Amino acid sequence: MRNNLSHVIWVWALVALTACAPSTPVENTVARLQPSLAETPVRLPNFGPYAPQPLTRSNQSLADDFMALSFVLESGRQIPRISRFEGPITVALAPTSPPNLNHELNRLIARLRSEAEIDISLVDFTPNRPANITVNALPAAQIDAAVPQAACFVVPNARIWQDFIRQRGRVSSDWASLTTRRSAAIFLPNDASPQEMRDCLHEELGQALGPLNDLYDLTDSVFNDDNFHAILTATDMAFLRIFNDPALRSGMGQAEVAAELPAILARINPNGGAVTAVNLTNRDNRAWSNAISRALRRDLTVVQRIAQAQSAVEIARTARISDARLAFSHYVLARLSVRQYPDQASAAIEAAEAIYARLPNTEVHRAHLAMQRGALALARGQTAAARTQVRNALPIARRAENANLLSMLLMLEASALAAEGRMAEAQRTRLDAYAWGRYGFADHNTMLTRLGEIAAFAPQEDLAQRN
Repeated sequence: MRNNLSHVIWVWALVALTACAPSTPVENTVARLQPSLAETPVRLPNFGPYAPQPLTRSNQSLADDFMALSFVLESGRQIPRISRFEGPITVALAPTSPPNLNHELNRLIARLRSEAEIDISLVDFTPNRPANITVNALPAAQIDAAVPQAACFVVPNARIWQDFIRQRGRVSSDWASLTTRRSAAIFLPNDASPQEMRDCLHEELGQALGPLNDLYDLTDSVFNDDNFHAILTATDMAFLRIFNDPALRSGMGQAEVAAELPAILARINPNGGAVTAVNLTNRDNRAWSNAISRALRRDLTVVQRIAQAQSAVEIARTARISDARLAFSHYVLARLSVRQYPDQASAAIEAAEAIYARLPNTEVHRAHLAMQRGALALARGQTAAARTQVRNALPIARRAENANLLSMLLMLEASALAAEGRMAEAQRTRLDAYAWGRYGFADHNTMLTRLGEIAAFAPQEDLAQRN
């Protein structure tokens, strides 16, 4: 299940973090930008063919994470045995799905076949011959009313929404009760942005085909509720390849799977080293998980959420948790505190950066923070420093296929160029930012506001004169 926390770090009203506040309201900046942005091309951009990334993990770390992902549910409940689809797997799109979903699904299935070596194919939606997995696109409000806090989710033994409603609360909808997976339904929002639909597709199809858990301490996986990663990573493809390896089968318990992992990993990741021991370690700290979940809840007040984020930080420190969970605690605290407690937010951002800097596979996390630092530099008139932050983060955002982050980085660069008087370059970059924003944001006005927030950080007297 993908939660409603956006994996994009917004500008967070960063004006509160610097004494060099923009002098012109964001609304004025947006109004000034709109005429020039009207020149943007109609066609949405796309990321083109995916370039597979190398797997950098050790086999021991893959084994440990695989067991924690495969034998524990997100609730913390243990699963006695694995279940999976046996034989070729078919996927169908339910009628009325947005056209872009077919393109995204074809791209994803091609990756699953080549990288995870899964025998999977896209078939037509037909009443008489249901596919193993059916992707349903529904209004976000309908999904949220049934499963609050979920942007999208996947359920077993269902095909369409009526199946899900009919069997809610029954044992047939319990993943832990399965021995073999035979059918599953994915529900994602049809009124979200192209990126949000694609991100949901990656995470929910990944869970339909593989492990059911999410681990907050994973830094290189979509199986993590921090939502920093938008698409299935090289590590995720390794997990799916292991899960569907011929040496495993539905119904195998923890000891049986653990016994097979060393040989499987030696075969699929020959440079990953030996696996000395495989044990199920439940890494979930339930007190921390509950605190961070409450901090992310939209139905609580900001003050209540800040208190829960502070609690998550303290729980992690007390439990000597120094991994990505502590960094994420600081990240959430910063996001919630910036308007009311800017000094606290600034300190939390720096604390998160320090932790991510010493952890492996956190370039995506740090690219988000680079955007924040670039906005601060721009607000101080340090345009060269702002462009340096953008230059470092842009390749990461492209590889991660994160159009939201890409759009905001490009707008940051455009604003810095405009402040330097390089107006032709600024306009080209601004149009590029707008095009990617149309892919990443569901709402046109929200996109303009976000881009306007960034543009407003540029020295306004220069921007006003040159536009």
